[in-house]
Amino acid sequence: MTFTSRAFGLGTRTLGKVARLLPDGRHDPLSTRPGEIGRNVDRLDGPAKVSGGIAYTADHAPDGLAYAVAVPSAIAKGRVTAVDTSRALAAPGVLLVMTHENAPAMRPTGAYATLRAPVGAAAMSLPILNTDRVFWHGQPVAVVVAGTQEQAEHAARLVQARYAAEPAVLAMSEAAAHTPAHSVLEESRTVVGDVRRGLAGAAATVEGVYGTPAEHHNALEPHATVAWWDGDDLTVYDTAQYPYGVKEMLAKKFGLPRDRVHVRAPYIGGGFGGKTCAWPHVALAVAAAKLAGRPVKLALSRTQTYLMTGGRAPTRSRIRLGADERGRLTAIEHHALATCTTDEFAEAAIAASRHLYACPNISAHQKVSRVDRIQNAFFRGPGVAPGSFALESAMDELAWELGMDPLELRLRNEPARDPVSGNRFTSRHLREAYLLGAEVFGWHERAPLPRATRDGHWLVGHGMAAAINPDAMLVASVRLRLDADGTFTIRSSTNELGAGTSTAQTQAAAQRLGVPMDRIRFLQGDSDVAKTRIPGASAATTTLASAIWNACDQLVRELAKLTGLRIETREAGLFTADGRGLTYWQLLELAGRDHVEVTGRSAPPYQTLKRTTSTYGAHFAEVLVDEDTGEVRVTRWAGAFDGGRIVSPKQAASQMRGGIIQGIGMALMEETLLDERSGRIVNASLAEQHIPTHADVPDIDVRFVDRPDRQTPLGAKGIGELGIVGVAAAIANAVYHATGIRVRTLPIAPDKLLR
Repeated sequence: MTFTSRAFGLGTRTLGKVARLLPDGRHDPLSTRPGEIGRNVDRLDGPAKVSGGIAYTADHAPDGLAYAVAVPSAIAKGRVTAVDTSRALAAPGVLLVMTHENAPAMRPTGAYATLRAPVGAAAMSLPILNTDRVFWHGQPVAVVVAGTQEQAEHAARLVQARYAAEPAVLAMSEAAAHTPAHSVLEESRTVVGDVRRGLAGAAATVEGVYGTPAEHHNALEPHATVAWWDGDDLTVYDTAQYPYGVKEMLAKKFGLPRDRVHVRAPYIGGGFGGKTCAWPHVALAVAAAKLAGRPVKLALSRTQTYLMTGGRAPTRSRIRLGADERGRLTAIEHHALATCTTDEFAEAAIAASRHLYACPNISAHQKVSRVDRIQNAFFRGPGVAPGSFALESAMDELAWELGMDPLELRLRNEPARDPVSGNRFTSRHLREAYLLGAEVFGWHERAPLPRATRDGHWLVGHGMAAAINPDAMLVASVRLRLDADGTFTIRSSTNELGAGTSTAQTQAAAQRLGVPMDRIRFLQGDSDVAKTRIPGASAATTTLASAIWNACDQLVRELAKLTGLRIETREAGLFTADGRGLTYWQLLELAGRDHVEVTGRSAPPYQTLKRTTSTYGAHFAEVLVDEDTGEVRVTRWAGAFDGGRIVSPKQAASQMRGGIIQGIGMALMEETLLDERSGRIVNASLAEQHIPTHADVPDIDVRFVDRPDRQTPLGAKGIGELGIVGVAAAIANAVYHATGIRVRTLPIAPDKLLR
């Protein structure tokens, strides 16, 4: 039996894994050949979603379901000295109240957010409800279980905890800061060349301190967990971006073999990093179900998502830039500060400064200040989004200092290699994105001076910023089954977060298999399928595609093995074998099988090539600023992006718009306010913390360079987080152009523009 690969565009080379690199470092050219990939396709799950046909976590109601509500702590640090549960236990419908005195033992786990945990998705290593210690304001100190949600909520208000409070550290402080071991896959400290010399020899310099506040996720679907035990078997439905990691975590916490834990999370109503980690309520729901002896649902309220799940840490960046008279950067200095907790998670606010611009002298240093708050965690574009606000604002200031167009300044500083490592780029088409976005927006019509354009009492401003986000390919496995009825079924433990994963992967599989998309079913969110570690990092499309394409080729190998035929070529689902034209199903029949199932795994990360892979973009914004009130309205937007080959353009454009809308919220309104005397979040609801509505969002014109990266699966790169990066800076730069006022701390509230 021999399987050659002429149909794959590889000449007479023996076929290896689809995602394996060719000797010259390129990927299989079939990944960029015309076909299903790159075609505008409606979302496959769209009709079911809009008609209510999708069941989300909180929709599941197994027989005998009870309802749990967590009771938050009222102090930021200290001990629980007593919990009076008598009134709660006497309330109607209450089944039990779980405290640290009666909660089942839960074994400690590492914190996934630190990226150092060997297994599991736990957000933190703290022993919540297995200790009397209080680590942050809002930490669960009890869980009430009752027959209905309303009964549980009522009884939770009757639980009275007494505390021995201790002094808490709640404010970010440079004095107490330290250098973390790592900063979300970035080095915490980088020195290239001599920044002092670069600044001293500069024709123009700028210096500024830029700040971003704490932010919280506000996904449409709040966090929820439904759990039940059947002997030593545990089944959990959860709002998890990382089902396999939740499986690992719960197995370790409750001392179970992994094959006894089953986590289901096929559909997620928005994650944005907030559901990458399993927050304490997940294990507490499982523990409560164990005590109750029946299924338990624990759904966080909107306010509780602020108290019991973590968001983006506040950041402060001090940046100094130097450039020669032609606008070539001579120095970049970026010192950033963020907060962390016991489990050290550092925002990589220095990432853009390390990779975006050509510069011979770079000093980047990320520090963190430990505070007594809930663990901060992944938030769309972790580190890069707040850090880019600082760098791209400073670049705009440098352009004004030089008397140069901000776009021209960026074009003059495009690097040929990564500025820090010296590695070549797998691909970089940011220059094309700049020019495409500028043309679409009409950048050349921009007024040369601030406050030069008005529309009645509105001042008009135009601003732009670059975007960059590190690209990654992680670990994934899928199962592919061919049935005699002519269908292919792909099963994965990853899930649909709302980005169109199932549609994009069906397109990719259809192209590789050479069959119509309607022959393929994509089933997701089942931790029992196979080990998969793609909870985020914009890695789902490329990682899953690599695994699926390998599975497709493994299927052909298996058919060749079972039939004993020499399969020579393959085109549009038709094989040439021993001089005959055969379909998949004819091969299956010849093999005497009613189905064949194989496993495919993602290929090793292409980062091993010692080349830098990132995604890039350029944002162009128009704003109106009310001269009397300081109100800012974003009225026009164009964004152009380099994300390699765009697998599913309709879904990709939607992703970019979503990121831009999040960035508008980041720039103009979102801010989690913490009372630094008590540790209490004072605006823990959508009534007090505003997010963009339709009235705040303009028409957003999204364009793609759409040039394949020959060293990545499908020629694609991950773009899920790219859209938010640079948005806040583009708006701040447009506000300066409109008003002449430079705002260096977010959000850009009206009071900051009234002078």
